[in-house]
Amino acid sequence: MVDNVAQRVFLVPEHEVEKNFSVIRLKHPKSGSAVLCALDSSNKLYEIVHFMDEFSSWFAGNTVIQDGRIFILTVVDPLFFILPYVNQDGKFCPLEDLLVDADFPDVHFLSKCCSSDELSNIFDSKEAAGYKVLCHNNTKSLHWLQKKVEYLSSSLKSKQISINDGSKASCLQTNDDKENPEILQSYAYHLVSDYLSEECSKELCKSLGLQIKEDKPKSESDAQGASKKQNTCVSPTDDYSKKYSMNSVQEKQKTKMSAAQKQLMKVDKKGMKTISSFFQKK
Repeated sequence: MVDNVAQRVFLVPEHEVEKNFSVIRLKHPKSGSAVLCALDSSNKLYEIVHFMDEFSSWFAGNTVIQDGRIFILTVVDPLFFILPYVNQDGKFCPLEDLLVDADFPDVHFLSKCCSSDELSNIFDSKEAAGYKVLCHNNTKSLHWLQKKVEYLSSSLKSKQISINDGSKASCLQTNDDKENPEILQSYAYHLVSDYLSEECSKELCKSLGLQIKEDKPKSESDAQGASKKQNTCVSPTDDYSKKYSMNSVQEKQKTKMSAAQKQLMKVDKKGMKTISSFFQKK
């Protein structure tokens, strides 16, 4: 029955190949859709991302893996997945009480992924009745996200990672493209925002002092004007039928007749049968 087992191709860091992973299903902090993650034996969290080209497959030994997708395990900070569940009412409660989701029951695994120091980046904590209880601190969260953006932008610069369009050759890139701190910070902000809700993303943008262009919604008057233009049928105002009457058409036909045709028009056709008369039923 081994032939019926679905095979996939995974890219895993070499020093982590021998680890045992368990796959869990979590809610994406930005989109709210399901995303597959993995936990190793030390409760380190990885996100499973995949790429696929059309009409692709893999050759593994003497077999062909029909599923041509490539799965990559990337380390992800579990705090990004905890943020959507934080309490906004200013009350303290255990982390296990926050991480409850009927649609994503695997969310309770996140309580094992963070140490006390890591949780202190977004929570205030205290002891109550022998339990450690937490309360979300928005100021701490913004400071933690700012450090994420700063670290990412500095890493992009130190590793000389190009953030320009792939069609732009590296030899044509200027130093401003590679080292402009504002461009690097804006790019890093967008990468971090891929794991944030829209509200949290706007707060981070404001705290960083970035100017993000937003498309202005069209007003009702503009929308109505556009719909009127689309639904209006433009017809000619001149009456061309007066200029192109049957008489004028016949006159033009006469002017275009050859000499033989003109001579044929003068022939007396009385007593002659038309061609169509030969095809009529008798």
